Amino acid sequence: MISFHFTDRLYRSITVLLFKTVLLLSLLSVPAYAKPPLHILSSDNPESRANNSFIFIPQGKKIPQGIKRGSKESFLKPQVPFVVDLPVEIKPTALLQWHIITSRETYGEINLLSKYHMEKVKSEGEVIWSSDILRNDTVDRTRLVFKPDQLVHYPAIYKRGRGSNGKRRSKGGGTVEIDFKRFNPRIAYYIEAVVTDIEKQELIQYTGKIAMDNKDMIRQEYINHYNINRYGRGENGNIPVPLRSEITKTPSVNIHLLGNSISESSYGLMIDDGVASIAGLIADLYEQSKNKHFKTKQKFLDLNGRELTIPDTKLWLSGGWRNPERNEWFSNALNGIHQRGGAIDMVANVPHNDKRSAIIYWFLWNMLENQNYIKAFWQLETHGRAMTTKEYQEDIEPLNGIPDAFDKADHIHINIKYD
Repeated sequence: MISFHFTDRLYRSITVLLFKTVLLLSLLSVPAYAKPPLHILSSDNPESRANNSFIFIPQGKKIPQGIKRGSKESFLKPQVPFVVDLPVEIKPTALLQWHIITSRETYGEINLLSKYHMEKVKSEGEVIWSSDILRNDTVDRTRLVFKPDQLVHYPAIYKRGRGSNGKRRSKGGGTVEIDFKRFNPRIAYYIEAVVTDIEKQELIQYTGKIAMDNKDMIRQEYINHYNINRYGRGENGNIPVPLRSEITKTPSVNIHLLGNSISESSYGLMIDDGVASIAGLIADLYEQSKNKHFKTKQKFLDLNGRELTIPDTKLWLSGGWRNPERNEWFSNALNGIHQRGGAIDMVANVPHNDKRSAIIYWFLWNMLENQNYIKAFWQLETHGRAMTTKEYQEDIEPLNGIPDAFDKADHIHINIKYD
């Protein structure tokens, strides 16, 4: 027979140990018991609420949502507290203790709104909050109410993708990694209510989890970057937050394209506001134009009337949708259309600064300029800057009969048109 004449300290130690054991078993997918899960209200977003996922909206910030063309823009509602209810009635003589555990202290702090006290204990790789031992005279003891503490985005000021020495920072102002410390917060809280039935001399555990899924991690990145300060000239970041329904699986790349996924993210998800369709249209048109050129032996001439040979290679897709952290690491365009899922970058699949590269860009440019069904904007770029009008008109270095814009280009940027 088990004795339940525990001191508060001993009781706390035993229940914390029990909680960690149950948590380990749940992570290993081993059912530890068949008790009903805790009832959790985790977000003001209906889809997030259904999934026990959530986003954190900073207090006092008015942030728009709805990122695609034609989306009906609204504002994110203020962050609601997390409300966790014990799903069963317990005896007046029973004792109750709540536990909250998170493995990420940087983003895992809490603001307790329940009237009882919770003590925080740190150990390697985790933080545990344990409530007082709650007896029948504790107000609302079967309900735990708390909010995540203020999230902080580092750095507070947006920095350019390249450092002063012209080389890209290893992590820049952000990171391409999911869940990287201080940047992409995958916040999760594991919650347990431990009920001690004195009469039956047994402990009963009820568990639940509140955790950001990948969709809400993406949305949180947009929230963290909204109105972020611009380093140097230009407007601050002000791209709206995507709705959960606007975040979809990454489609396969067109068979006529080489290179990367249409998404630059590692989430396995993306925002596609027409970028996949445009990539496919351009790839198909380029392949048809190239084949027609070879079949009809139509000449493609340089500025001096000399015939150029079109390289028989596919286009390389170098970039598509960028999540804000990726964009921050990679680009200096705070409000760039890549983040809206409306832009792609294409690269000639030959070495840069090779004459074949210039021919491919020139051929592609002429193809785009002489069609009328791809409704988009395009420009040649090098090292993140657009070519000037003068560079399209002159052939100075090298003197190869090809305008300098196409000699210097390292990619072509194409995006859908926004009002």
